[in-house]
Amino acid sequence: MWIILFTTLLLPQKASGESFEVDSKNLANELKSSLMSNLAAQISKHGVESAIPFCHENVKPIAKEAAKNYLAKFEFGRSSHKLRNTTNKPKDWMQPYIESFAHLKFDKKNSNYGKYGTLPDGKRVYVEPLFIQGQCLSCHGDFIAKNVSSKITELYPSDKAKGFKMNEFRGIIWIKEK
Repeated sequence: MWIILFTTLLLPQKASGESFEVDSKNLANELKSSLMSNLAAQISKHGVESAIPFCHENVKPIAKEAAKNYLAKFEFGRSSHKLRNTTNKPKDWMQPYIESFAHLKFDKKNSNYGKYGTLPDGKRVYVEPLFIQGQCLSCHGDFIAKNVSSKITELYPSDKAKGFKMNEFRGIIWIKEK
């Protein structure tokens, strides 16, 4: 009995590593789910054009609410190789992840694309690709309605996040230890 207890106390605990992996993936799922459900509700009630200012004004509060149980532990956000919002510009450490995902297309049979890593400062990260789905094409596709395109240009004059096709890589969601 004492040997088991003593060995358990001396062995490195995996809980923190497993906790990061589980918590970061759960947070990514909560962020995606919360944003998409809020956006879908806005579009359903008020149309696609209203989703542009809604997203512009509410994405951060929606994300903070979805992440309320994780705010003390993690930083998080979205980024892309084709930015709509320039404040989401990728940090240097994100670039290799973006490049590794850039060629991917979403495939339901192989939907576990997330990658874990450790930065030079020892902080762990989880990075997951985001892919264009049907509802995304209204604002990110090849054929965007003129009123929607005008609203995008008004709020995001440097927008590069158009011209995507179904299932293409859109960007990343990232989670980083504080």
